[in-house]
Amino acid sequence: MTIPILKEKLEISGFRFLNNEDFNSRIKVLFGRIINSNSDLKYLYLSPIDKCERVINFYRNKNTASANLPSYYIIKNINFITDLYALPELINYQKEYPNLAKIEDSIKIHIVKDGNNVKLNLWKNEKDLAKRRFINQQLLISRNKYLFNDDKSQFPWLVMHDEFFMRSLVTEFGYTEDKKLLKWVIENTDLPLFSKFAETKHLKELGKLLWTKDCNGEIRVHQNTLDLLKELSTPHDDLYIMYVAEYLSNYMASFAIKEENLTIEQKAKIAAYLLYWGEQYKYDKHYDYNQMFMTRFYYYHFEREAYEKEFKKNNYYGLPKFKEWYEAAKKEKDYFNGGEGMEDDPNPYDYRRIAEPIK
Repeated sequence: MTIPILKEKLEISGFRFLNNEDFNSRIKVLFGRIINSNSDLKYLYLSPIDKCERVINFYRNKNTASANLPSYYIIKNINFITDLYALPELINYQKEYPNLAKIEDSIKIHIVKDGNNVKLNLWKNEKDLAKRRFINQQLLISRNKYLFNDDKSQFPWLVMHDEFFMRSLVTEFGYTEDKKLLKWVIENTDLPLFSKFAETKHLKELGKLLWTKDCNGEIRVHQNTLDLLKELSTPHDDLYIMYVAEYLSNYMASFAIKEENLTIEQKAKIAAYLLYWGEQYKYDKHYDYNQMFMTRFYYYHFEREAYEKEFKKNNYYGLPKFKEWYEAAKKEKDYFNGGEGMEDDPNPYDYRRIAEPIK
């Protein structure tokens, strides 16, 4: 019953409905979902906590894990997305459907169910229902205009009132094509300064920005994120660079990565792209990093041999200088922990040094 009402609200707002081909293409970019317009399914469910969930859930707060989280639905062939709403959350049902209001007035609030006294919550007694309707309608309009009409004017309102959804576009579904959104998510990710080691919980959040595992098991390392992290970093403000280095050396070499349920093939692909991204700073005269990335990985990652096997098998993932840089790193002396040949070094633990050029 709510679908015609939602469609009408969008039409009145000036929303431009895409044709099936364009809508389906956009859904694939945004959420990684492939729509078959000819199937009998009228709706597709988008889980806020599991993008691979395919069983349609028509109940809000399905379980304690998703309590108070919204449920998103792709409306096929009409071509928009929406939350799951009850009629009173969208329209003034008492005014537009007075017969329903009369029925509600006749309902007893207290009933006995299974021998227990149960109090019913009636819509007419809900506080701020008019305000909730306004927010719900605005969410519907702003989301769809932003996602499918490329209406960037909706962005400020959405990040203020729809933070969970906007953030999940990047962290859950891996959408990184909107630079402004990506920058907002990065800058609103808790990555505090650290003196020695970054905390696991912060590194895990960083990982949501760096890569996504699709439902077929394919790993996508987000080059858009890496490019933006580089743009946001300077020799004097290098927190993001340090976090990527920490992610490689501590998170990916710890038991915490086991929660991600990744194979060695998947982990190696992530590591390769991050190592390659970080190693560029070794050969940038404006930075004084030497062994933070490939050399550190080579000397201290306990699964190094398995990773190297994957690097070679995948032809270094087509990364132009990966093999050259990695082979050079393997020939260096170990600066960490006062490595061989560094006994007389005045600062053997300093891995930020002027890079030695590849010979």
